[in-house]
Amino acid sequence: MSEQLLTTYSFFAALTENSTDIYSAVYVPICKRALSLYAKNKTIGSDQDICNLISSEYGIDVPLLIIRKLIKSVVNDLSRKDKTKFDFQIIENGNNFSFSFKSFSFCDIEESYNVERRKSNALQQAFEIFAKEQGENINNIPSFSDFINKNKNKISSFLSGRVNDITDCSEVSFMPHVRFLQYIEQNNDNLYKATKQIFIGSVIASYLESDFDLEAKLEKGTSYYLDTQIVLELLDLQRAEDTPPTKELIKLIHDTGGNIRLMDITLDEIKTNIQNAIHNYDRNHPTTTINEACVRLGKNKTWLIALHGNLDNLLQTDYKINIDKVPESDIEKFANTDDATQLKEIWFRKHSAVHDVVAYLHVREKRKYDPNKKLLQKASYWFVTANRKLCEFNITKKINGNIGEIIMPDELTSLLFLQNPKKLSGRVSSIGLNELIAQTLSEEYPSRDLINEFDSVVSSLQNISADDYKILLSSISQESTIKIHKLLHGSISEPEKFNKDIHAIIETERNNKLKTDNKHKIEIQKNNELQEANKNLSRQLSDISQQIADIQESQHLEKIRQEEKDKINRRWIWMCISIIVALAAIIVLQSFPNITKCIQKSIQIIGGLGGFWGFCNLALNLWSKFKSH
Repeated sequence: MSEQLLTTYSFFAALTENSTDIYSAVYVPICKRALSLYAKNKTIGSDQDICNLISSEYGIDVPLLIIRKLIKSVVNDLSRKDKTKFDFQIIENGNNFSFSFKSFSFCDIEESYNVERRKSNALQQAFEIFAKEQGENINNIPSFSDFINKNKNKISSFLSGRVNDITDCSEVSFMPHVRFLQYIEQNNDNLYKATKQIFIGSVIASYLESDFDLEAKLEKGTSYYLDTQIVLELLDLQRAEDTPPTKELIKLIHDTGGNIRLMDITLDEIKTNIQNAIHNYDRNHPTTTINEACVRLGKNKTWLIALHGNLDNLLQTDYKINIDKVPESDIEKFANTDDATQLKEIWFRKHSAVHDVVAYLHVREKRKYDPNKKLLQKASYWFVTANRKLCEFNITKKINGNIGEIIMPDELTSLLFLQNPKKLSGRVSSIGLNELIAQTLSEEYPSRDLINEFDSVVSSLQNISADDYKILLSSISQESTIKIHKLLHGSISEPEKFNKDIHAIIETERNNKLKTDNKHKIEIQKNNELQEANKNLSRQLSDISQQIADIQESQHLEKIRQEEKDKINRRWIWMCISIIVALAAIIVLQSFPNITKCIQKSIQIIGGLGGFWGFCNLALNLWSKFKSH
């Protein structure tokens, strides 16, 4: 299934390389191919049969309504000759949809599918080699397609307007996948290009699975309000990996005609965060994520103070961000809604809960004059946040079947891709993969700010000794962000259970500490073996890269051979025409002897007018063109 999905995604992307119409370039051909495969065994079937075949062949689940629409499109695309040949019939009776044909064949994209399968297999093989060299057990880690599917499933949920129902993967690590992606980006261009293509294909698959309306065009001039973390990433005041995809996304928004905006309440929250970092600044032992970023950038406290003082001007001038004031009356009204009350019950930082609700309700207010409130493409305003929990909360608060007001960076990227799939595929895949890396790192490693929140909760407990407190913080810093968020949520909703969980963590950490010394020597030996094994990694990956290059070279040679074949065919056509003309001339001359005298007189007239040599030159040019073909 893993290699099958990678092949499917790569295949989808390959089909749309030279087209901006995803429906005609991807959807219809894969349905034709599915019908062709089905026709090898049966001539009568239903929409469910093709749905099942697409699921087994491509590894994706397409809604039945889309299957019906595609089958109809396939029939409409048939030429008159093929309609007669295949006798393709569709029978609709209420909810029942079936079809029949004498035969059906479609092989135009089979070679492309096989090429993408070889490339995808090479990528999967390269990942497995890399993971083994890193000391990973392939059977105990998710496949590379699982890593790509994190993004695809999330986008599918967003496009269909539902909360992401993916199985909780908090106990699963995708760090081997991140390291592999970072490695091939720097060291293997062919493998990285193949991965970018697979990523684009996964986005296209999300459109197909979610029954997303590709015909509705995106509105020009849409406004995007940025959340606090997005702006801090733009300023490079979060993790280093967060900044590149955010900057690329902001540029993409500008280039596709969007407007970047910031609410004054969000600006105040950003300034508060920076002020807090200034107040607690420690160069040797950073206490906040902003502080940590300053140390990474080589910036001191004075620089941060200057940034704080010039923030408004910097955002408006350098980043072309418009700052909007939210009316005080709206802030008061929105802060007293049920949404705000419910979010404060589950949010650790109560003031942030109020900000978040006011932000998305302000967007809802801005959209009230939108002609179509049910289509994502027609939204005139969005609130862009990296907070997945906030996005899911907003989805549960939608009204009248309208779309939500919140969008995450990867979801926004997938929407902007539709502006021009052919032109934007390279940029979108780059942003998407970098965002996937940043999200994974964020899920795997808790930020300083999150640990600070946890610290403030634990320090209020009465039954934790000083030694236990140190053990707990040491342990929790190694936990995933998702697990810490669950603990923080438990401290609010279930205090007694939270207390038990904390003591269980402490006890587990004590036991682990006893085992650490015994494992230390084994780990050192293991690391030495890994370092030795890594020497072979570049060579093996290089061999795989060469396989991909050979595949591409084979395609190129095949194209050249086809062009040469076409050229030879054209020469034969011209030669046949020449022979026919010559034979016709001989027949005419023999049938009409007097015509020779007419020709001689014509030549004398041409020569007399000085045009004989020009006439010869014309004949030579015609002969030259004949030879070139």
